[in-house]
Amino acid sequence: MNSGNYSKQFIVSCIVVILIILCLALSISHALPEYAEQTRQGCLICHLEEDGGDLSDAGLEYAASGHVWPPKGGYRVLGPIKKPVRLMIGSFHIVAGFMWFGTILYVHLLLKPKYAERGLPRGEVALGIVSMAIVGISGILLTISRIRSISILYTSPWGIALSVKIIFYLIMISSAAFVVLFIGPKLKKGALKSVNIETEIFDPETLSACDGKEGRPAYIAYKDKVYDVAGLKLWKNGTHMKHASGNDLTAFLAKAPHGEEKLEGLKLAGSYDASLKPPKTFAQKSFYFIAYMNLIIVFCVLLTIAYWRWGL
Repeated sequence: MNSGNYSKQFIVSCIVVILIILCLALSISHALPEYAEQTRQGCLICHLEEDGGDLSDAGLEYAASGHVWPPKGGYRVLGPIKKPVRLMIGSFHIVAGFMWFGTILYVHLLLKPKYAERGLPRGEVALGIVSMAIVGISGILLTISRIRSISILYTSPWGIALSVKIIFYLIMISSAAFVVLFIGPKLKKGALKSVNIETEIFDPETLSACDGKEGRPAYIAYKDKVYDVAGLKLWKNGTHMKHASGNDLTAFLAKAPHGEEKLEGLKLAGSYDASLKPPKTFAQKSFYFIAYMNLIIVFCVLLTIAYWRWGL
């Protein structure tokens, strides 16, 4: 499957999940008996009426504190006008967070980190940067709308959980900045170098760099030879019938409606040895480490959010 099909699947998945998230975020909240059980207080402590309904000042303070009882000072209680604004900002925060985490999961589960070894894909990088910025800005606004004192972030269980989430965010954006500014250019530079093979002996790593994209050559391997297909109309942008250049197509050609006679007359770029495995560069090792570190952090953030929302 080529990157175009992957992108379509990713966009469709994003739209579906975003709609689900919006439906959940915009749903009406109700008073829950579990709050009374948790606080061991009567309903009238937090509500103006016995059967629920509007919240009292104590109820507003309890909600603003992240449902921590007894609510400590320093929490900000919003008026009726500011609540919808916070709800809107929170919706953007959730959607942007999903886009960011979804991009990470998409690269790991579908594309695999190896997809970016030849240079960071521009679309995923742009989506990640935009979503990280929205998460950061909306997160700051939501935090300001919830607390009046920074001390809440280290004096209450609710605030400590929020602080942990913020720390994870700072680690992820720092690693992302390092990858985009330093690792990414080295990956691309290394890919371009691998195209200029002086020995004319290609291994799977160097052949994969010749994918016909962004000005790179379009080479395919058949048996022990490497052919240049860049000049063929049927290989526009390095792809032909869902077969991408930069790969060994020996097994696929055997199942094609034509034989190897189609390769006659093509320019030979060199020989191919599938057994060669060049060592990974420092940039590639660093990229893999950060990629899997961020994948672990994603699950840590989700666990922190679950504890922050339902465990306190």
